[in-house]
Amino acid sequence: MKKNNQSYKSLAHLWGKGVRRTGKGYLFFFLLLSTLLFQSCLKDQEDVFDKSASLRMQEVLDKTKAALTGNENGWALDYYPSRDLSYGGIAYAIQFKGTEATVYSQNAEKGETSLYKLTNDDGPILSFDSYNSLMHAYATPSADEYEAKDGDFEFIIMDVQSDLITLKGKRSGNMMYMHRLSLPAKEYIAAVQNIEEKMYSGKYAFVIDGDSILVRRTGNVFLFTDPKTCESTEMPFITTTTGFELKDTVTIMGKNVEGFNYSENGIWANPTDNSIALVAIPQPLTEFLTTHYWFFKASAMSEKALKLFNKVKEGSAEIGEEVKYMIIGPNDVLGYSGAFGFSFMSGDSKGNFRGSLVLDADILTDDILTLYFTGKVEGDGGWYFSNANYNYVISVLTGPAGFSYTLTADNLKNPTWIKMQQIDDPEMYFTVYKEEIASPFDN
Repeated sequence: MKKNNQSYKSLAHLWGKGVRRTGKGYLFFFLLLSTLLFQSCLKDQEDVFDKSASLRMQEVLDKTKAALTGNENGWALDYYPSRDLSYGGIAYAIQFKGTEATVYSQNAEKGETSLYKLTNDDGPILSFDSYNSLMHAYATPSADEYEAKDGDFEFIIMDVQSDLITLKGKRSGNMMYMHRLSLPAKEYIAAVQNIEEKMYSGKYAFVIDGDSILVRRTGNVFLFTDPKTCESTEMPFITTTTGFELKDTVTIMGKNVEGFNYSENGIWANPTDNSIALVAIPQPLTEFLTTHYWFFKASAMSEKALKLFNKVKEGSAEIGEEVKYMIIGPNDVLGYSGAFGFSFMSGDSKGNFRGSLVLDADILTDDILTLYFTGKVEGDGGWYFSNANYNYVISVLTGPAGFSYTLTADNLKNPTWIKMQQIDDPEMYFTVYKEEIASPFDN
């Protein structure tokens, strides 16, 4: 039976006020004393604040405006969406001119110009209130993400220095920093992208005092598990022109880690303690497929494969739903055990349901594997298998006795897509993508 959607209740904080009784004589004395103190405090305030609050606010906004527009190269923004920092940091560079801001992102090839403003909203605010697909990438809601990705486009101005501006995300509450650039914003982002390409790997290890310990990367977050204590540490980081910089210094196995500086020898040392370093471990395509999340889309399927996948689309339509996501890889992307398999989300305007069909992968070479259906399911996988044609997924992926695939990709070191083609039936193939793809039958 399908599970009900979870609902979440917000907490309300109730405050009460107490009243203390006092005698009339004491009350008169208290009122007299408080009046004198109040007058004294007013005098002190006049001494400290010789300008009105509105004037002080305007001075902060003017100082920020002068700083932002005073550097034609622009400013780097270490952007951290999401209160739980689950995406890690994304490098931005922004050039300000008049009322316009040209935004560059490490996730885009070109910049985009839109409006910004400096305003007062219970504090000094830097707001990118004119739509910009780069600046609003993590803040634009959709049918599936009504709170978007918990990103910010409005920032509370906390401090302004000549080369550093401290901001606080108005929605996320995350502290973020803008750094004055010494090279044009476009060139800065290109340099960041170059470092990211050189340091990207499907698998990493920390080398600590000569011992190598595997570390997992999800987005721009490293997850390290201490082999002695089994304690896990999440390390959100951002890519800079010199390497990976952690949002905050963390301590692992007695080492204070701030980040890892790029070097051509492939051993990327922690800036303050070179007894800990990061190294990339080469990963074959078969391992990329089974250890990362890959998204399906209908336009990247052969006619023969699409004919069977369309049965899934029809099955969802028959129960008044549409397919929101189809994924191959570890199923913890949807909150399950992490077993490899086919995972999905289906739903309607009232809510979404999800499930997983668990697969086995027999890796034969770096680019050939065989897939089998284990018969195991998680979540609502069994219900959809029996009632919404999801059994046709198994017809495509494994058949009754397993199908073998040859894998090809656009980049062996850092693939953005992997094409899976059946060895015994070359007309049966499909391509899966690293980029998140919603509504696969509309793409």
